[in-house]
Amino acid sequence: MRTPRLVRKVAAALSQHVPTARPLQLGVAVSGGPDSVALLGALVTLADEDRLSLTVLHVNHRLRPEADDDQRLVEMLSARWQLPCIVETLTPPPKRSAIEAWARAERYRFFQTTCTTLALHAVTLAHTVDDQAETVLFRLLRGSARRGLAGIPPLRALGKAWILRPLLDCTRQEVMEYLHSQQLPYVVDPSNADWRYSRNKIRHRLLPLLEQEFSPRLRHHLAALATTFREEEEWLEAQATAGRDRVQTAPTMLSLSKLAAEPEALHSRILRQWLEENGLASDLTFLHLRSLRALSTCHRRSVDVPGNRRVLREGDALVIAERGKRLPSIPYSSLLLPGKELSVGEGAYRVVLSPLQEWKGNFEQVRSRTLWHALFDGDAVRDGVLVRTFSPGDRVCPLGMHGHKKVHDVFIDAKIPVVHRSTWPLVVVGSDIAWVPGCVRSEIAKITAATRWVCQGTVIPLPEKGKLC
Repeated sequence: MRTPRLVRKVAAALSQHVPTARPLQLGVAVSGGPDSVALLGALVTLADEDRLSLTVLHVNHRLRPEADDDQRLVEMLSARWQLPCIVETLTPPPKRSAIEAWARAERYRFFQTTCTTLALHAVTLAHTVDDQAETVLFRLLRGSARRGLAGIPPLRALGKAWILRPLLDCTRQEVMEYLHSQQLPYVVDPSNADWRYSRNKIRHRLLPLLEQEFSPRLRHHLAALATTFREEEEWLEAQATAGRDRVQTAPTMLSLSKLAAEPEALHSRILRQWLEENGLASDLTFLHLRSLRALSTCHRRSVDVPGNRRVLREGDALVIAERGKRLPSIPYSSLLLPGKELSVGEGAYRVVLSPLQEWKGNFEQVRSRTLWHALFDGDAVRDGVLVRTFSPGDRVCPLGMHGHKKVHDVFIDAKIPVVHRSTWPLVVVGSDIAWVPGCVRSEIAKITAATRWVCQGTVIPLPEKGKLC
């Protein structure tokens, strides 16, 4: 008697993905549905010839009234083929929001625990070509990137074991033909016909429409697309891993200059791998990665990421820190010459010095200056000014006053928020503070009757601080 086509495909998948390990200790995840029953039947047929040791794994989620009937069918099939059967009975959470994610997490926890306990090499799952096509189309409609369009992998790690999907080259029609030819019983989950679920709409409405209107082999085309994307994804991930090794200077730190030297197409991947390595992959989205790309290429200060963490830009580095902590002060001190400008305070301020101009003696022009503009005696600033951050103990002699005042008190009087004081620019002439922009002008380098040349200083606080560049 000729071996059924589905069994031959399962044998080919085992040879391709697990070519050497024999005898092979396999856990077979069986829900009682047609796909998993067909997979179990095919593996039983191959067990002796391929030296397979099978253990049936069933999870009773207790989410449907029929759940206990499904369990009894699985136990009956296991007894029929004299296979050990391990059942995990769950207690659903009180709230049913995100119930599918909960059920999936519990299944994989059970699979991993069982693999460890029984020393299983792999757990087989019964996803088919149809499942692959539905997954690719579903993710495409959600706007997934290449990684998502790689679909369901035929083999992936599960701790020290593997998840293996031997039916990914089989169609649902082949599954049903095999079940009927072998007269195998199965159950049908009534929720599979509930059109409130997006996947069911794709399965029962969208895919049949596309096949009828465009291509009867659409499912195979989508599955082939997933294979292509997966192969390319593996190569790109390997390139990103090598790039991350080059730019990661510590577990929680990346070098920005080294990241900039990597191909731009790998930047998001390197950043994602870095976060994953630090346990921050959960709930990571495209928007997080886009914000991190902006953080790495412009002067945004920080980006919040999942896990109650934030990524900070500190000089030439990106650093992962706890979200609740105050942003660290990053001192700066830069020389600014007349006719030049610079950006300081992580891009929060632009400081400009005009070229030297002949002084016309218009003192009304001096009095009309706002606190974000200042006129300096040109001869006093001809060699430039120093723009630096505040240091404890800094003092300034306000214009028209005798004696000095603490810059700390100047900030308090001007109601400057504490979080901004560590990056606030101070303009220094010689060794004295000549100007606290937005707050006070000092006696240093002021315009006098002896002034011949004048230089205008302007500080522009950027109101979009913290937004994407």
